[in-house]
Amino acid sequence: MNRRAFLGLERHAPPRLTEPLASIEPYDVPLSRDDVLHLLRRLTCGPSVALVEQLTGKRAEEAVALLLGEPGTEPPLPSPGPWVDQAQEDPRGVDIVTRGQIEATWQANFKRLQEWWIELMRTETLPAREKLTLFWSGHFTTEFTYDLGYIPPQVLYRQNLMLRRMRLGNFRMFLEEVTLDCAMLEYLGGTLNVAGTPNENYAREMMELYSTGIGWYTEGDVKEAARVLTGWKASLYSDAPAPNGIFNTWFKPSDHDIGAKQFLGVTIPARDQDTNTEYLVRTQEVRRMIEILFEQRAEAIARFMVGKLYRFFVYSNPAATDATVLAALMDVFMRNDFELRPLVQTMLTSKHFFDPANRGVQIKTPADYVVGLARQLGVTLSGAADALARMEQDLIDPPDVSGWPGYRTWISTKTFPQRIAYANQVIASISDQHAQQFIQKFPGWRTIDTCVTELCQYFLPRPISADRTAYYKSILLAGAPSYEWSSIAADAQAVGPRLRSLLRAMVKAPDFHLC
Repeated sequence: MNRRAFLGLERHAPPRLTEPLASIEPYDVPLSRDDVLHLLRRLTCGPSVALVEQLTGKRAEEAVALLLGEPGTEPPLPSPGPWVDQAQEDPRGVDIVTRGQIEATWQANFKRLQEWWIELMRTETLPAREKLTLFWSGHFTTEFTYDLGYIPPQVLYRQNLMLRRMRLGNFRMFLEEVTLDCAMLEYLGGTLNVAGTPNENYAREMMELYSTGIGWYTEGDVKEAARVLTGWKASLYSDAPAPNGIFNTWFKPSDHDIGAKQFLGVTIPARDQDTNTEYLVRTQEVRRMIEILFEQRAEAIARFMVGKLYRFFVYSNPAATDATVLAALMDVFMRNDFELRPLVQTMLTSKHFFDPANRGVQIKTPADYVVGLARQLGVTLSGAADALARMEQDLIDPPDVSGWPGYRTWISTKTFPQRIAYANQVIASISDQHAQQFIQKFPGWRTIDTCVTELCQYFLPRPISADRTAYYKSILLAGAPSYEWSSIAADAQAVGPRLRSLLRAMVKAPDFHLC
């Protein structure tokens, strides 16, 4: 069955009602509530009433700067638990009972890691770090469950911290960090990459999936890059070498290919045993290889990464991206030496981003849907990680190295009922007292027409018809005359069931699943 038809939408992508502005010029007017809601739907997992009030009236440049924050100056995050520093032995070398115990512990701790991250998404205010971290987790993918078993969640936790720390940094440096990341080394066979028998997995994905896209390198370049990356190890287990400490990367000189390499037509010189050290190989070979990649394929990298960021934050239909906008953003990225902050800032403060044609055209990811509902309602979540998995976004455990395909795949005849069921579970948990407090957060709550308009604006990404507005109004009134609304809204036992009924009706609507 066609997914768009299933949702009651057009056959293809959500329609843009007009042609979008092809301009990255700043959107230089005070932000309306609609503007702020659009920005928060894209740069966070969902708006909250408090954030909407805080940012309304600010200029886009100021609002986006507050949301992006300044990595490196932010307070430390709470720990998921003491287990993050506790190493276990390699389960692949022990008896089956012990292996089962170790892997059961990892599975439990991995679930804790997912719930920890979901809670960060749910509770964040300013800065908004988690949506960008989510993007990078789907770009530089690592699976908890992979060919050789499991990657210890302690290592995935550290990778998650790295993605968050580097989220707005220099992309060249970011790629180097990922290349020598413990979890990535294990996931794509980097720890098996030794002189004489190089493992080419990461070398290929470094270009195909993480930087240039297909078509900008040869098989010879893959082989030479793999030779550059020989000798790196990951300290994952209590019974394995850890020269730099547990859960850190280290270098084994005897496994490194010291011969000269030819990468993208540029020579990386050979070295002798005296210069075959961790520091020199990292700086003179690994870093130099990445520098060559950016020197020789700058435009390809800019095009690939701008396209991915644009599809995630602006419009995900790959057939409908605006070439003029992408070219202008590529220029920003290259002129700023591949710094991510100027690129993201320019994209999210542009007239193009705020154009009405780009609002309400993205299908919410499961994270946007589940976490966003909790953020909007101001409620806690229970079993969210399992719910996301049922909706086919198992955090930090994507289906394969290419991550989640996204776009239309987020909605299917399988996942849509899962969305509705989970939303109804959340709605049912709202107490009458919470419903009353929630309604009264809106400026116009005392007047039924204003209250309905504000609720629809808050939960739905585009204006709705008069008939539909009247239908939602009738749910809230439940047969009472309009003039009684203020007293209904002031009575927790009266307004609670009405709000829950309204929300149950809204979550079934196709546009509730868009942002």
